Amino acid sequence: MDRFFVFALAGILIIAGGWYGWLSVDEVDATVTDVADRVGPDAAEQERAKPRGAAPEGMPTNPDISLSVTDTPVGEPCTKARPTGAAGMDRLMDALDDEPRLQGGDHGGSTLLADGRRMFVYGDTIRDPARVTPFMVRNSVLIADDGCVQPMRSLGGEAVIPDDEDNTGYWPMSLRAIAVDGGTKVQVITNRVRQTGEDLQSFTTLGSSLATFEVPTGRMPELVDQGPLSPDFQDPRVPTWGAALWDHDGTTYVFGTASNETKSTKGWSLHVARTDPEDLGDQDSWEYWDGTDWSAEAPSPSAAEDAQLIPADHGVSHVLSVFERDGSWYALSKEGDFTGDRLAVWKADAVTGPWKKHIVDSLANSSDMVRYTPLAHPDFTTVSGSLLISWSESPVDHGMYYTNPELYRPEFEEITLP
Repeated sequence: MDRFFVFALAGILIIAGGWYGWLSVDEVDATVTDVADRVGPDAAEQERAKPRGAAPEGMPTNPDISLSVTDTPVGEPCTKARPTGAAGMDRLMDALDDEPRLQGGDHGGSTLLADGRRMFVYGDTIRDPARVTPFMVRNSVLIADDGCVQPMRSLGGEAVIPDDEDNTGYWPMSLRAIAVDGGTKVQVITNRVRQTGEDLQSFTTLGSSLATFEVPTGRMPELVDQGPLSPDFQDPRVPTWGAALWDHDGTTYVFGTASNETKSTKGWSLHVARTDPEDLGDQDSWEYWDGTDWSAEAPSPSAAEDAQLIPADHGVSHVLSVFERDGSWYALSKEGDFTGDRLAVWKADAVTGPWKKHIVDSLANSSDMVRYTPLAHPDFTTVSGSLLISWSESPVDHGMYYTNPELYRPEFEEITLP
């Protein structure tokens, strides 16, 4: 009954506000949140009310680890209500209009921090060329505190994970957060990409790397470590490890995606390895699923097909989300990657499968917009209890990056899992 009252009030406020113009959308969101707090807060508002520094339930925790940095810039105070669903997250992204260092970007994967804030990672990021150079960088980080956003500053205005001297840059793929003494440690697995021409769109992908950020409570992140996770490779049958990442029952599962020898499949196959959380950066300590059992040796390219959880034909995207919920495993992706037109969820009773595909919704490209890399945000608590997801959008006409950067941002939606 309490929840019904909240939604009924929201409807009345929105209708009345539309008639009389006395209430903005943000004010409706704030008012409804306030009423929900008073009549009996649901899980989303309960999470918001936790004292800063109290790690969210289910978050990996290691109090024996202390942060090496404590004096990063303080996060800007915020008085705006925290978004509680997809519509609120879309409005949160609208706040990038006022952020010259992060006008738009793709990927947009996120993780909840121990102090209740949320950290987003972006791939190719465009900035306001009148105020920031260069115009595009390979990656960026955004901190969301309630209804406010604040981009992480980088040395010299470059990418937060800086490019190497040989024009190798880093695209975020997956990330995990660990509550530690003093704040949060965030590990981000990236795809190394090397620029091959003057155009930033001319590149070749290499292996995986691991970046570590430390985020003191209430402060901004700092990059404290960065290094290769896997060697460079050219064979597309070798999985790109770190396409997805998930902690479950004291084990970190690392997922990889691969193609066939000619890279002609419409989609990518899915593979899995596992490791102790403390050994994520040491690939020699991983165990790999070979199709029958866990092995200390990664399957050879010729045996990769036997080890796949999901086949490449009409398979998953190069980067995706895989997570466990209530005893089931889910892989959220665009079927067939860029060339596909449907949002799909694969489901399994165990991480090693078998996996069954369920088509969830349309996610088609249009003549002027490409839609790709759908990602789940399973640690985001929605009022409805549904799963918050996002996907990247990019205009086909790259000139729009300069004139309409808002077109190059993730879009959010809530879905029901099969």
